[in-house]
Amino acid sequence: MSVLVFAESQSGKFKKAAFEAVTYGYRTAQMLGTDCVALVMGNATGAEELGKYGAARVLQLSDSALEQVDSQVFAAAIASVAGQVGAEVIVLIHNSTGKSVAGRLAARLEAGSVTGVNAVPTNEGGFRVRKSVFSGKAIATYELNSKVKVLTLMGNSLQPEAVGQAATVEQVAVDLPAGRVRTVEVKRIEGRVPLPEAELVVSAGRGMKDPSNWGIVEELADALGATTACSRPV
Repeated sequence: MSVLVFAESQSGKFKKAAFEAVTYGYRTAQMLGTDCVALVMGNATGAEELGKYGAARVLQLSDSALEQVDSQVFAAAIASVAGQVGAEVIVLIHNSTGKSVAGRLAARLEAGSVTGVNAVPTNEGGFRVRKSVFSGKAIATYELNSKVKVLTLMGNSLQPEAVGQAATVEQVAVDLPAGRVRTVEVKRIEGRVPLPEAELVVSAGRGMKDPSNWGIVEELADALGATTACSRPV
């Protein structure tokens, strides 16, 4: 039994969300009395650093087929590694990749799944997780009774916490299905922190009256080191 965390990288580097997920996996593993295993896919560098956040083992799949996101291939890879390490809880980041992979992964493993969790599970009277619902106006608690559980962790739900030392990265291999997605071009947006990763957000809406007034929102965000958001089209 173990807790498996898919620590996703972008452009070969790990963002804060990956360290949050490993911290979450470590705390979940502590609660269950087992180990946290981190899985890295592609040729990301610095994977050994995941050990500092609680991963007892760090596994890396360096197959070139994993350099671009294909949710079918990713789900197959994670399912295969989960079987190898006896994972009963699998944690992904709640982003576009995690959301597209989680459902496919749960179907493959006949697992219960909750997306967007925001607190470490409890195991008193059953394995329970919680998440925000109704646009953050309420908190729902879910109990999962399946042997294997698939969770996606909402960003900024907890702070990454260094609890150990760098780990040795173990290279692993699995049989992967042929990918059905072909990436033609990748255009990366540079500059501000993406909204799902932001710790501080400046939001505005129809009160701005006209798009030409949006500049003051951008200026305030720059002054605060924040990201902008829009509650209504401007």
